[in-house]
Amino acid sequence: MKLMRLVGQVASVLLANTLSISVLAELVVEEGYVRKPIPGRSMSAAFMTVRNTGAEDFIVTSACLEGAESVEIHTHSHDDGVMRMRQLHELTIKAGEAVTLEPGGLHLMLFGIKELPESPELNLCNAERECFSVSLSTQSLVNK
Repeated sequence: MKLMRLVGQVASVLLANTLSISVLAELVVEEGYVRKPIPGRSMSAAFMTVRNTGAEDFIVTSACLEGAESVEIHTHSHDDGVMRMRQLHELTIKAGEAVTLEPGGLHLMLFGIKELPESPELNLCNAERECFSVSLSTQSLVNK
């Protein structure tokens, strides 16, 4: 009898954990795009609004983009009239809130681009390697 109760409790905990993982955090990317690199360059940036529609904060600790060797989270700061860019090692997206990555502010810096697909896939991951994937559009700085 005790063994059956223990098995039932373990099953309940496992089921609750399985169900809760899917509703704790849910990221929705709005208006996401990647700037095509300037000819002869292998780096660029990605911009978007990331909305967390889940019940728990999601802390982005890594990202990868199809066509780029590496991706870093960056921000801009102004020090004595000089704009500086610096890497952030994590980006918190609070439950029920959104974070906007835009030119002159937070953004994803892309390195080692050789060939960029028209709709590259972006993965935003936390320290537990839970990732959210989305396809981004590409935009050129040069008018066609």
